[in-house]
Amino acid sequence: MIEKTTTTNRMPEFNRIANRNAAIRWGGLVVGLLSLQVAVGVVAIMLATGDPSAAVLPDYYQKSLEWDDHRKSESVSRELGWKLTLVPIPGQHTATLQGVLSDTDGKPIRIASGTIHMYHYARAAEVKTFSIQPNSNGVVVAEDCFSADGLWKIEIDVTNDQDQQFVHSQDMLVTQTQRRLTKGN
Repeated sequence: MIEKTTTTNRMPEFNRIANRNAAIRWGGLVVGLLSLQVAVGVVAIMLATGDPSAAVLPDYYQKSLEWDDHRKSESVSRELGWKLTLVPIPGQHTATLQGVLSDTDGKPIRIASGTIHMYHYARAAEVKTFSIQPNSNGVVVAEDCFSADGLWKIEIDVTNDQDQQFVHSQDMLVTQTQRRLTKGN
């Protein structure tokens, strides 16, 4: 009988230790998983806010509000029948954007004012803005604007001397080959 008493006295002690170890193990697992989730969230926030290539397109909300007006401007521009030809002109370290705006007969448009907004798709937060100088030969120029190779978004808004507006949006691929053309000269 004495042996039974000692055995039964040891069982509650053993159960108490086993329960405590299980609580520590499972509680630690829950705390560890929650900590891992917080750590992954912090890394995601750091990547989203610290990397310029993970940027949202500039003024996306305002552009979405004005989407119908923009589409109408593009439609009116197409109805004008004007043609804008854009090409990157290579330079030593950067390239220049140059273009000619002409009417349906191929005659240059007299430009009264205009702007060029452009950004590299990998750096959408870095929008470059250039003013188009008034001229009578339809020339559109943005000097030393291509600082990196890759795909660029170019948005042009031009008004002629008769107050007609022309809106144009284009993607342009600029490559290292275009820059090498002038290095040999």
